[in-house]
Amino acid sequence: MEIPSSTSIPSKMKAWVYGEYGNVSNVLKFDSNVTVPQVKEDQVLIKVVAASINPVDAKRMLGMFKASDSPLPVRRTLLTPN
Repeated sequence: MEIPSSTSIPSKMKAWVYGEYGNVSNVLKFDSNVTVPQVKEDQVLIKVVAASINPVDAKRMLGMFKASDSPLPVRRTLLTPN
C-alpha cells in the first residue's frame, strides 16, 4: 500500500511509557523520542491529538491485576499528541 507523497510520517513521537509496577507518579515517564512503529500491510497508523489514562490503566500500573495480567512489556507506550 502506497502512502500519498503529501503525507509525512515522522520517525519519532512523544509518549508516556512505563515498564514496571508502582505508583503512577513514580513509574509513568514522558519520552519525547519514541520510534514510530512500522505499519504492516494490514494495519493503519493513526495520529493521536488527545489521550488520557483510564482508571483501569492506573490500577494496572499499581499491580492490582498481577495475578491475571500478562507480563509487562519491557516498555509499555501510551501515546501522546505531538
